[in-house]
Amino acid sequence: MVQHLIEQALQAHRAGRLEEAETLYKQALVEQPRHPDALHLAGVVALQTGAAEQAIGLIRRAIEVQPKNPAFHGNLAQACLALQRVADARVAFRRAAALDPREPQFAVGAANCLALQGRFAQAERELRAVARRHPGSALAWFNLGNTVQEQGRHQEAADLFRHAIALEPAMADAHNNLGRALHQLERFEEAENAYRRCLVVQPDYATGYCNLASVLIDRGRFAEAASVCEQALPRFSGSAELQLQLGSARTHQGMLASALEAFRAAADAAPDNPRALWACGYTLIRTGKETEGLQWLERALALQPDSSEYRSALSTLLLSLGKLQAGWREHEWRAARRSALADNPNLSLAKALPDSLSGLRICLLREQGLGDELFFLRFAPLLKAQGAEITYLANAKIASLLERVPALDRVIAGNRPLPPADLNLLIGDLPWALGASDYAPPLALAALPDRLESMKQRLDALGPPPYLGLTWRAGTAPEQQRGADWSLHKALPLEPLGAALREADGTLIALQRNAETGEIGRLAERAGRPVHDLTAVNDDLESMLALLALIDDYIGVSNTNMHLRAAAGRSARVLVPQPPEWRWMATGDESPWFPGFRIYRQGVDGDWGEAMAKLGGDLRGG
Repeated sequence: MVQHLIEQALQAHRAGRLEEAETLYKQALVEQPRHPDALHLAGVVALQTGAAEQAIGLIRRAIEVQPKNPAFHGNLAQACLALQRVADARVAFRRAAALDPREPQFAVGAANCLALQGRFAQAERELRAVARRHPGSALAWFNLGNTVQEQGRHQEAADLFRHAIALEPAMADAHNNLGRALHQLERFEEAENAYRRCLVVQPDYATGYCNLASVLIDRGRFAEAASVCEQALPRFSGSAELQLQLGSARTHQGMLASALEAFRAAADAAPDNPRALWACGYTLIRTGKETEGLQWLERALALQPDSSEYRSALSTLLLSLGKLQAGWREHEWRAARRSALADNPNLSLAKALPDSLSGLRICLLREQGLGDELFFLRFAPLLKAQGAEITYLANAKIASLLERVPALDRVIAGNRPLPPADLNLLIGDLPWALGASDYAPPLALAALPDRLESMKQRLDALGPPPYLGLTWRAGTAPEQQRGADWSLHKALPLEPLGAALREADGTLIALQRNAETGEIGRLAERAGRPVHDLTAVNDDLESMLALLALIDDYIGVSNTNMHLRAAAGRSARVLVPQPPEWRWMATGDESPWFPGFRIYRQGVDGDWGEAMAKLGGDLRGG
């Protein structure tokens, strides 16, 4: 009778009818309360239905009756893990392994308990021993790869995952984790292939879709990433991670309104997920809902108050809203500062300035790109006005320009050794150190007379004034980036830009750095007249400064040339993608950082139509 009940229960159990199986196991235990299989299997059902504490009690009773059954100890370990009782789980796994040394899964489980406790090196040693004893066990090699991956040895981990796959090609987790290791190594194409193989092996693998979307975003294939998420979501409607990846892909396309829908869905699915809360808050602010957005950000920061990612992003948001003091306070969390500290562990970097700067030798250190150098050096005159003696460590490309800045006593080009100084200060820390509460004017740079004359002759040869300079892309192209910072990549659609220029009076000049083959021709065709190629001038910023000082108008995205145009005392028309860089503010037709510059903003739905129409109208009106 008891055995018949257990056989019926097992049939229901294997078919996934857990409630029926539980009832039958209990009936068997009424008949025979110490039946070891009924106790053990009832415990397994309890574990599968979320009653881990009950499972432990039942399985322990089974072990009392049959103490040398390794499966009982193995499932006891799983129940302990469900309650995060890792030390108890390790004891149970080790007992199971001792009872059945031929089965590697128990020894692997014991080693994994060490990894869960953060003892990765010890876990690695045990897993290597298991792999030596069981060289044909894909499970051992896979978990060894996980432990090595946790220690940051991504290439070695990738090799171990490949070994596991060779032993068991259908192991979806191994394909996925191989993709993760390659992703960490920024070998994006190989990572994409690994994620795709994972999904071939196991099409219902939600994490595989999330990771595939993530690497597609890193490759700049935003529309394809969004499509992956949209195809997977009907199967995994409750996946907050898929919604976050979808929102991220749409954000990179400038489609903030639809990105917000995805982020709200992620927050609904995981209300305590700080990433979802942050994404909602960030996007709400970017779509003009400042008050509501800041409330979401506060909730995210309450969960992760020391997140450098969130605090750095908060800085840019606050600055874009004109909250300067609060924004500069958070600016110390930026990635560039963390990188500078990591790259120069023996360098003392100041964040604050003493009350008196008279005669103080201060060495200012560059960070990020050329545009950032030119932007933050606008604060150097304030430092000089307080009596400091300033040395600046400049990028060699702009060192000669900066040598003519009165506020800088000395300019060092490239990576030469730092001179003796009383304080070393990153230029990005200047506003906070100075207590800046207002918008400093752009740094002023005077073009060299001989370059002005040379550029004037080149312009005269192209055609009559007015001269309109054009730039449609900035930052490293997505497919060329490794570890993309998408806020620094901007690109305009050429056809709408050309249409906006069609009725503008003047001679069109391409100033695009690294213009791609055919781009200038496409722009000229849409504009209906020649676009002259002066892109090579980007190789000599002294000449570019002179050219930007001479041309009548400059139209393009935010880039180094925009900063040079401002430094030359001229205005420009800047097309700002969504989400905007903080320097161009969250809203408005002008930025207080760039007086006189006219801003044309991409719509929150990703559309450039209104901005291009407005640009065309302004150009026709002079």
